[in-house]
Amino acid sequence: MNWKAIFKIQGLLLLLLSVSMIIPLIFSLFYGSDDIDELFYSILITSFSGLILFLLLKSDETLRPREGFVAVAMGWISAAAFGALPFWLWGMSGGNYIDCLFESMSGFTTTGSSILTDIEALPKGILFWRSFTHWLGGMGIIVLIVAILPMLGFNSTQLYKAEAAGPTKDKLSPKIKDTAKILWFIYAGMTVIMTILLLTAGMDLFDALCHTFAALGTGGFSTYNKSVGNFDSLYVEILITAFMYVSAINFFLHYNLIRGNVKGFFRDKEWQFYTTLLLLTGFAIAMNMHFHNYSQEDISKYPEVLKYNSSFFLCLRHSFFTTVSLASSTGYVTANYEMWPYFSKLMLILLMFGGGCAGSTSGGIKQIRLMMVIKIVYNEIKKLTYPRAFFSVKIANDVYSDPIIKSTIAFVILYISTFAVVSLILTFQGYDIITSFSASAGTLGGVGPGLARVGAIENFAFFDDFSTFLLVVNMLLGRLEIYPVLILIYAVFNPRKLH
Repeated sequence: MNWKAIFKIQGLLLLLLSVSMIIPLIFSLFYGSDDIDELFYSILITSFSGLILFLLLKSDETLRPREGFVAVAMGWISAAAFGALPFWLWGMSGGNYIDCLFESMSGFTTTGSSILTDIEALPKGILFWRSFTHWLGGMGIIVLIVAILPMLGFNSTQLYKAEAAGPTKDKLSPKIKDTAKILWFIYAGMTVIMTILLLTAGMDLFDALCHTFAALGTGGFSTYNKSVGNFDSLYVEILITAFMYVSAINFFLHYNLIRGNVKGFFRDKEWQFYTTLLLLTGFAIAMNMHFHNYSQEDISKYPEVLKYNSSFFLCLRHSFFTTVSLASSTGYVTANYEMWPYFSKLMLILLMFGGGCAGSTSGGIKQIRLMMVIKIVYNEIKKLTYPRAFFSVKIANDVYSDPIIKSTIAFVILYISTFAVVSLILTFQGYDIITSFSASAGTLGGVGPGLARVGAIENFAFFDDFSTFLLVVNMLLGRLEIYPVLILIYAVFNPRKLH
């Protein structure tokens, strides 16, 4: 295992991270916030640590696949650990570093879960950094390194493959660094467009940027306690819904669309499957909300449910925003869906598992894997009917080989097993089943909010330190799709077998 090369990459990552912290420092200086010193010291600590690792460690060896996985896993851990410094130095959550690490990991993995009980009490610089971590983590911090620093000297292909989401690893260019640049160029362009549109909606530049970072990164951090519901603006909700949806679509499709391949975009089977799922779910939840016979207990607890019976448009407005938000693993809210009927809440929980499309900024299992599993099950049924026949797993014009099929099945099993184990541990810690279930699903899928004590208007502050750290690991596992983290653990505890 080439540990010198791996740690050199960590140094490069920390240098990039320290430079990115300058932007929230500028906002802090502009607003005269009380977090200037904390951000300045965070930049010094992070840059000094990065310089030590980058300059003192010499390695020109090529990264092998396993080293690419380990470097990526360690990179995300490093980013979250040092990204937590502004929160910790400022004294967030009473200076509890585990809570600060949770907030940082939630930001970089674009989960959007929070331990904060009063978001609006944070100074501007900290608030901006909190949202900016979504933007950095959305497209991938390692992919960013590959894009802007081709002089890395290592085989960047292994880094890209280790971080790219989904069962396929398409390239837009023969060179990985060029592919990474194209992806980040599209991402940056969407950032500019969405920011301008939110400015036309009446937001100031600070709020427009913060909500753009979270929507495009499918993160969910807002600058207000009521999230997007604070604006109470249909125009704002439509804009954010549109960009959450777009960000959950494969960015390779966006690239082809920009190049004029409109037919290819709309013929993509994963896009068709995902869009149909959102439409059907959104309408089903709206119908359920509107025609549900709310009990007197529901009405006394949530008087606003009466509006759902009287206005189908309001049901459509809230159901589609929430459906797209949770299906894209963003986690923004405009209404407290805890008051919705059980059918609607169950539909939302199920959406958390699927996530968005491969090659997007969203989390979850990914729609293409769900399509493959459905196709595999369908083929097994046909084989029982026609034992001598051969049926391939084909989606559109793509025929998936046995290794990809086995890898997909293994990942889905591993994903569900991780969710189950984390849920069991949380219940063992004394938390109720619904809270444990949705906290595990929400952090693993990068969604953020769940149900019960981690519901739409709740937070994760009540978890003990052990459970908080467990959820930190769960977020990392979900963002990196489990394997890089497992390879890192294997490399640490079985170093000789990896020589």
